[in-house]
Amino acid sequence: MRTYWWVSGAIRTVLLGATLLIVDLGLFVPRLLPSGWPRGLVAGSGITVLALWAALAPPIAYRRWRFALRERDLWIRRGILFRSISVIPFRRLQFVDTQQGPLARIFDLSELVVHTAAPGTAGRVPGLDAAEAELLRERLAHLEPDDDEPT
Repeated sequence: MRTYWWVSGAIRTVLLGATLLIVDLGLFVPRLLPSGWPRGLVAGSGITVLALWAALAPPIAYRRWRFALRERDLWIRRGILFRSISVIPFRRLQFVDTQQGPLARIFDLSELVVHTAAPGTAGRVPGLDAAEAELLRERLAHLEPDDDEPT
């Protein structure tokens, strides 16, 4: 997972850095910065910050990211600067999905996404082995609504 995050961070750094460089140097577009600013200063600073974040964030995110499938709910903890803990009761699940982009396919990783009835709420469990994500999705999708009700 860390390698996947490093590679995706490097790709974002290259794409955003190229955009910064184009804007900073005035290539293909009029220069948006004041004429007194040295060419390349903003792009160089931005690329440095992006590269540092891409290099340092994955190990920190990996250490802080956790999930647990408990008796009655799915517990998810994530975040680098802002930490978040989500507890999603099974009885609130509307549907369960897996997502896999082109880069994730190369690494054979998937993301489990659980949706609830509340608009805009979803729990995400990234970095699962693709086969494990499929099994987890099927397990959660086949829970009966009363499976987690106390007897």
